[in-house]
Amino acid sequence: MRNELLSTAEMAEADRLAIAAGPLDGYGLMQRAGEAVATLVLARHPSAKRAHVLCGPGNNGGDGYVV
Repeated sequence: MRNELLSTAEMAEADRLAIAAGPLDGYGLMQRAGEAVATLVLARHPSAKRAHVLCGPGNNGGDGYVV
């Protein structure tokens, strides 16, 4: 799996295409992203009791809230 950073416009387009393809809506995508991040954090830090989630400007706040 390649890791690459997307611009704001590219990420918005990726979200739009994913929603159009279904079956998830925007909230479903946020839930899936949050679950993936939480799973990774817990796998790397199994004894952690807390995590701080920092979100930048734009529409990332919802993704962070789900975590």
